[in-house]
Amino acid sequence: MKFLSLLMVLFILSSCGGLPTKLPSPFSTPAVVTPPKPAEPVAVIPPPSIDDDFQKSLSQIWGNYFAENYSDTRAIDVLVVSNRKFKGENFGCTNDQLGVELDSVTHFGACKINVPKNHSTGLIKFTKDNRQSSHEFFKILNSKTLTEPTVFEYLKKSERYPLVFVHGFNLRYEDAILRASQIAFDLKYQGPIVLFSWPAGAGDGFLDNQMITRTYDGNLKNAKNSIATFKTFLNQVRANNLKINLVVHSMGHQIVLPALKDFSTLNPNSKIINELILNAPDYEADEFINIADAVKQNSKRITVYCSYNDRAMTVSEIYNKNPRFGACAFSENIDSINVSLIDAPSLGLGHGYYSSRAILADVFQVLLGIEAEKRLFVRKSEPNSTEKYFLRQ
Repeated sequence: MKFLSLLMVLFILSSCGGLPTKLPSPFSTPAVVTPPKPAEPVAVIPPPSIDDDFQKSLSQIWGNYFAENYSDTRAIDVLVVSNRKFKGENFGCTNDQLGVELDSVTHFGACKINVPKNHSTGLIKFTKDNRQSSHEFFKILNSKTLTEPTVFEYLKKSERYPLVFVHGFNLRYEDAILRASQIAFDLKYQGPIVLFSWPAGAGDGFLDNQMITRTYDGNLKNAKNSIATFKTFLNQVRANNLKINLVVHSMGHQIVLPALKDFSTLNPNSKIINELILNAPDYEADEFINIADAVKQNSKRITVYCSYNDRAMTVSEIYNKNPRFGACAFSENIDSINVSLIDAPSLGLGHGYYSSRAILADVFQVLLGIEAEKRLFVRKSEPNSTEKYFLRQ
């Protein structure tokens, strides 16, 4: 009977989950537990990003765009179109060969310039001593006389837009060539470089160099007498089915803007200019605004760099008795950019900023076709300002 009772108790306990487990002592050695085998890692694939697509596309685009390497010292060919009078018989690339007098004919040629990799952006250290380091100094390496057809045939062979540079007031021939090569190098420009060099600069005499008013008078007269020559150049650009990027400085606008106005009258909507880039225009502000629509007919876009700090513009305003566009004036159809925050008038006139790092960095983006609002360091101006944009520090 007792045995049956014991079986009954065991049956009841087993049906309730069994006998209770004995609790081990906290001082006892724990049993070794074999950890479970880790699961095989699963590859984590991030969601697709639009940045990846852009970088892949841009990598190929940049590779095709930057065919020329500007990371080292290099020789740059500058094509020259000039109405400066020869001092001798032949074309050359120095002040000893082309001067500051106006010629009735246009000369064509090419200058090969050594541009050193170690130059500071915008600065030119020039030497005529070929024993000096090519990595430190600009040098004139060679010159060649060309004909007008040869120049335009050369430009047509390029698949890139030529960059045409028209210099400003008081810049002698040699300096203009060196400046064109510096701008091309610092922009890493991928197409041909053309310098339109008109008779600017002081005369060779001591008094000529000291009399700035005399120099301004003479240069301004030469600029106005160069308009027809530049119009002929524009007509040849059109006749050869070319499109150019055009960069102008200072008094060079006295040539380029009237020529473009006349050209647009005869050739409306002939888009021979890709980007028109105007630096410190020494040109009457009201007249500039009046002709802006006509000039834009020949250009995809007009970008103007101006400054309140440009002392040369202040002097020009006194001389010409009217406001100059280089001191900033608003026009709806022009991307006017005030660079007063980044130019350095304490180091000079505040007029030569066009070849500086800050300006060239923005010009580089302009040449890529990027809209002003999307370019680095460009901000909108306040309402009712004299410009559309400011270039930030």
